[in-house]
This record gives sequence, C-alpha cells and structure tokens, in this order.
Amino acid sequence: MDKKCPNLYQRARLSTGLTQERAAELLGLSPESLKQYEGGKTVPKDETVAKMVEVYHLPWLALEHAQATDTLGVMPEVTPRPLVMSSVALENRLRELTDRIRSLMRIAEDNRIDEDEQQEFDAIAEKLWDAVGAAYQVIFAAANFDAKKERPEAATSERSGEKVCGIGSTTGCINYSTRSTLHASPNFRREGGASL
Repeated sequence: MDKKCPNLYQRARLSTGLTQERAAELLGLSPESLKQYEGGKTVPKDETVAKMVEVYHLPWLALEHAQATDTLGVMPEVTPRPLVMSSVALENRLRELTDRIRSLMRIAEDNRIDEDEQQEFDAIAEKLWDAVGAAYQVIFAAANFDAKKERPEAATSERSGEKVCGIGSTTGCINYSTRSTLHASPNFRREGGASL
C-alpha cells in the first residue's frame, strides 16, 4: 500500500499518534494482525472496529467502516460535515420528505406498488434515503463536536492538505460524497451493491 494513501484503519491510528505496536497492544491484537488490517490485506471484524473506535476515540471510524464494508448497498453515503450544516441539511431533507408522506400513504394503501406508482415511489425512496444520510451526518457531527482529534481527510497526507490520492476502496483511501441521485430503490440496490 502506498504510504501516502493509508486506508481508513491506518488513518484512524495515525490521527491518534499511536504507534502500530502500541495500538495493537491497546486493541488486544498482535502487531501482525493490525498490520494486515492497515495494509488492506484483511478487513477487521465489526467487533475489532468497535474496539478501535473506543481506543482511538474516533466515532467516524465506525461509519466509514460500515460504508466501506457494505456489500449489500444499504448504507447511505455520508460526508462528515459540521454540526450546523448537518442539522440544516437534516431539516431540509425532513421537510422534503414530509411533503411526500401523503403520496406514500396513498401508494401503500393497497399494500402493493402498481406499475403506474413505481416512479413516484422511487422518488419517495430517494427522499427517505437522503433523510437517513442526513441523520447520520448529524449523529456523527455531534459525536465529533467536542472531539479533540479531527477526522483526517482521506485524500490528504497527515492532514497537510496535500492531495495524494483519489477515490479508493477498503484497501486504500475512501472518499465519500453526498449526491442528489437515487441511492436506494425498493430492491435496495445501489452502485457497487448487490440486489437482495
């Protein structure tokens, strides 16, 4: 793995200033296991990431891990934003969704989505997906509000601001962004995800 573009587990550890050996000790892992996670050779189990979140005091790691390992495509993409921006975005998404509730109730009344209702339902599902993503933004903005450590950017080197890589995967940098396109449809399929 390119040292200039560490994966999210390495980014998390580096942001705490811990050495790999000390972090492994605190996490109850062998240094080799942590090296495997940080090198992108293996993906840690959720329980291991939960311990990383606790030891590193970095709530954003849980969200990024969930997004990075979401093979079913049911996690919304969330860009960490300041609390005020996240709160305003959530209010706006909820207002948009409120405007669509009557339509959803009309569609759901017969417990099925008819062909002529599908397009409208998809639009409502998009608004639901946007609201879920906005809610996550608020939760993680609030969790990081009083945090002493900032979330280092995926596309920068040691918070220097120097651009060193672009979009990656669980083995490289991860660059999440919100977008106005449909995130989920009734079959929970999104780009890169799997159909249920």
